[in-house]
Amino acid sequence: MGTVFLFQVDDNISDDELSRFCGGAMDVLRDADETFSLYKPESEISQLNSGAASWDSASSVQRKIRADATDWKAITGGFFDPVSPDGTYDPSGLVKSWAARNAAQYLEANGVRQFTLNAGGDIYLSQDLTSPLLNKVGLSNLRSVADEAAGSNMVLDLAGSKFRAVATSGRSERGEHIWRAADSSDYIQATVVAKDLVVADIWATALISGGAEALKLFGENVSSADAVALVTAADLSFVATAGFAAVLATV
Repeated sequence: MGTVFLFQVDDNISDDELSRFCGGAMDVLRDADETFSLYKPESEISQLNSGAASWDSASSVQRKIRADATDWKAITGGFFDPVSPDGTYDPSGLVKSWAARNAAQYLEANGVRQFTLNAGGDIYLSQDLTSPLLNKVGLSNLRSVADEAAGSNMVLDLAGSKFRAVATSGRSERGEHIWRAADSSDYIQATVVAKDLVVADIWATALISGGAEALKLFGENVSSADAVALVTAADLSFVATAGFAAVLATV
């Protein structure tokens, strides 16, 4: 999937058990990569895109992701689109957070209850997380992590909240990698805090793609009990949806 996954665990589990469980979670991620990587010509999705394999014989998980991606395109008014402008089917914007969520749920199912997962900058917090430190999430200050001036310009505190996911999209790390469906979109960074990692990631992508139109759609269709958002425009102004201020940390 072309990104880094980092587990941070603060649980009363032996090192041997933790190593085994984290290894299993990484297997979940590797399996997703082997199936959905567009960088690997032997992956199922590459074979499908090249015509070497038929959708009639595609795996059930491949068909499920395509159906989910199609649904998300409709939900976001087309601002999330699994088909690139050149016509390539590319569900990467869904697959990364879907795979990360599966890996996190694998850990939780095996009794690991106190952890976070950083999936290329998108954060999952375990359902029972109690650590005050791990419940805090910093938001990028619009500079790449390689920049000496990189850091956080805001800190979220999700302790006691039902929100378990934070996803940020923008250009600070990977440049203009999101194709913009709205020519008027001038958002350079979007953060969505949600109960679910996939919801957060999809909408963060859609907000960059669709700009103010997508933010209006988000406000009309997403309850603040399920997700809240903050966007930064090219002039460095901020716009937040109702309820976002409630997750800001006191520092």
